[in-house]
Amino acid sequence: MPDLILTQRLCDVCAPAYGTVAALAKALPSQPRTLNLEPKYLRDILGNVVVVAEAMGHAEKGAEVCHRLERRIADVQKQVSGLGRPTVFIMEWAEPIYNSGHWNPELIRLAGGLPILSPEGEYSNRIPWEDLRAADPEVLIIASCGHKVERTKKDLPILEALPDWRRLNAVRNGRVFISDGSGYFSRPGPRIIDTLEMVASMIHPEVCREASLGRGVVRIY
Repeated sequence: MPDLILTQRLCDVCAPAYGTVAALAKALPSQPRTLNLEPKYLRDILGNVVVVAEAMGHAEKGAEVCHRLERRIADVQKQVSGLGRPTVFIMEWAEPIYNSGHWNPELIRLAGGLPILSPEGEYSNRIPWEDLRAADPEVLIIASCGHKVERTKKDLPILEALPDWRRLNAVRNGRVFISDGSGYFSRPGPRIIDTLEMVASMIHPEVCREASLGRGVVRIY
């Protein structure tokens, strides 16, 4: 029987609803503690690492892990320092189009890009195609929530049928990528620093190319 159950209230689609998990915990003989995690920013994710470690009785491990992750964040920022900041849009869903909210716009900024149509720390929202077309991002990352690369590829015909799709800056200049949304963009854990490194490799391949190797990034144009 568990002593600790981790749950979330960010999205009832992505995982069991908080109320369902809390009710289950009360019904278990072990009466486990339920720990709700609701990060919106990168600092929240790092803070949750510490909170979970403390809840498991290993507070020192949480601090150690966070220190390593913070060093990697600083390394990315150092690599992209002084470079241009192309506009970037992370697409969380293709039909209808959704931006990728919460921590992902912050990852774009830290990776040396300029996030568009996606305020930091806000929920993911539906974006009309006309707005995305007008914003005309220089880099487009398609990372569908809950989907791996092969499943996301099946949605490409939907996007390619949109008016002026092939006139997008990112399409014309070969800077459209598909990534593993399930493994890297939708889950707020330590792996999110892998995601930061991947995003940097897509925005600034001239200095960060190796970061995406073997991590489920496919350049489609």
